[in-house]
Amino acid sequence: MCDTFWAPGPGRSFFGKNSDRKPSEPQAVCILPRTPEAPRSSVTGGDLPYPDRGYSVLLSKPSWIRGGEIGLNEKGVAVGNEAVFSRWPARKDGILGMDFLRIALRSASTALEAVEILAELTERFDQGGNGAYRGRLFYHNSYMVAGFDGAYVLETAGKRWAWKKAEGPAAISNSYSIGLDYKRLDAETRKAISPVNEKMACYDEADAGRIGQKESWKPYVESRLHAFLTQGDSRRRAVEGRLAAAGEGIDLAAVLEVLRSRALPDPGRPGKNAVICAHDGDNLGYPTTASLAVEYDPRAERCVAWFPGTSYPDISLYKPVLLAKGEFVPLWTGYDYSEDAPASLEYWKRGRDLYLRGGKALSGDPAFRKARDEAQERLRAAAERAGTDGIEAVRNETAAILSGWDAGFTRK
Repeated sequence: MCDTFWAPGPGRSFFGKNSDRKPSEPQAVCILPRTPEAPRSSVTGGDLPYPDRGYSVLLSKPSWIRGGEIGLNEKGVAVGNEAVFSRWPARKDGILGMDFLRIALRSASTALEAVEILAELTERFDQGGNGAYRGRLFYHNSYMVAGFDGAYVLETAGKRWAWKKAEGPAAISNSYSIGLDYKRLDAETRKAISPVNEKMACYDEADAGRIGQKESWKPYVESRLHAFLTQGDSRRRAVEGRLAAAGEGIDLAAVLEVLRSRALPDPGRPGKNAVICAHDGDNLGYPTTASLAVEYDPRAERCVAWFPGTSYPDISLYKPVLLAKGEFVPLWTGYDYSEDAPASLEYWKRGRDLYLRGGKALSGDPAFRKARDEAQERLRAAAERAGTDGIEAVRNETAAILSGWDAGFTRK
């Protein structure tokens, strides 16, 4: 189970996602280098006849597939996907939504263009496939897409889709969220729930020319049983409630607090909490195996991507990768950013081993959380100085912070 969100601010804005998968499923971050344009796109098990512009991408990907759970490309476009379950079964021989995510990041120059690419892929190719590391899990996909042009929510069911622009803080989880507020629909769904006078050539669902009453997307497509089992609505409300409470004061610390939250109040169920940073046994047995936060600074025309490189971000530090002038610049060099690198997968496994040796108890230790937050603030301040102190100076400071942290963390 996963959670993804967008938090706009008056200065900086933030995209965040936790990837929740099977506990033993390795997931690492890689930087895909820029390549020449190609007529076909790479997917798990082969390729698709869909163009690839070859943009460079920072991608968090499970070790056994080509696609990714979360990513950011050189144009500042970020995408995270969620498993959702509709009343129509997903195709067992279909294409993984994580593969669609990789294709969109390799080719989209804006968030809106990424939405349009994902919608086109949904209509052209059967989505589905076995999304489980072990066992079987077939699902449809929803996406949060962000960039310097804002953020969008795209939800799909088979070859059907709906999208809306995020007008303020927004989150998605493992249930559908779009109601009557869709901006666009696929042609078949429009006929079913939003009929219009085709002679009007309406571009969006708020235009005049309707010949029938609009119906809501969510109840039209959703499997209510799966929505209940995943508790996606509860987690979405909890995240949106916390982001709304932060208001214009949203900052990196608040974003990481959400991603690390073990008990976030659900405004829709007073007295009940939602688990956003999942451990083994939480959320149907899908712990948080990877996480990513993207900090957008439109005035400097740059982003900083923050990732832990391990499962359980509440007991790890987020490390910075700078995106400036279309180039990814890792500010932590003690990590192998090549695709499917054994060293980065081994780093993930060491974090998992630490958790199994008793690291879980650290997340509830006030002294540990204080030390973690102080070290995280030092990393944030170092990354902030990348434009003035120089990259090498910031890399040296980052290495010093993380080497000291890892040494003390391993001794816990």
